[in-house]
Amino acid sequence: MEVTGDAAAFAVRFDPAVVRFVLHAGSQVPGGGGWQDSNSAATERLVAGWNGGFLMGNNASWGGFFLAGKTAFGPLRAGTASEVFYKNGSMDVVAWPGGAPGPDVAGVRQNLALMIDGGKLAGNLDKGTAADEHTWGFTNDASNVHANRSGVGVRADGKTVYAAVRGASPLQLAQFLQKAGAVRAMELDINMSRPIFGTYADGKWSQPAPWLGPAVRFTSGNERDFVVVYER
Repeated sequence: MEVTGDAAAFAVRFDPAVVRFVLHAGSQVPGGGGWQDSNSAATERLVAGWNGGFLMGNNASWGGFFLAGKTAFGPLRAGTASEVFYKNGSMDVVAWPGGAPGPDVAGVRQNLALMIDGGKLAGNLDKGTAADEHTWGFTNDASNVHANRSGVGVRADGKTVYAAVRGASPLQLAQFLQKAGAVRAMELDINMSRPIFGTYADGKWSQPAPWLGPAVRFTSGNERDFVVVYER
């Protein structure tokens, strides 16, 4: 794991050869029972964690959720940006090709559209308004597209990169992810302390920026879905 940047904008790179990624369901979102992984992560070999994307619901722009053979909020939506988690512990970020997940897929978390695809920025990153929840999300200040934003992507070398930027437009987040090497990337969460990221060592969480939400919820029980990273 390599962390670069500062409290205003940081990126974290993960090597899938030495870590594995696990998607967890939240107690309320998606809610219900029967999910394979609980809403609280184990701490043994735990490295890091981040929260999912927008609050999921029956919204065609935000997409669906799949874990342990179950789906929530309708079937996975073709073309929607997706974190794909595999049973071997690796992950990818893709535009969902359509259909049901294959037997090697452990989980899928969808959110909006890809910000970066094939190394190129999406053409509509400066098109959404601050009050447009369907493009890149509405902000707390409906007159300003700048907000705290997080995203995740994959690099050409296979590494996963997570990034969070304070007071960023969608374009600025995408440019930061691109600078960090992402060739495919998607937005996760936005606004105030909604982006949550932390690293875990010696029995406690550490966070690169004071404006992030509390990462301790990943091990104490979280209401919404999240991702954790473990040493292999």
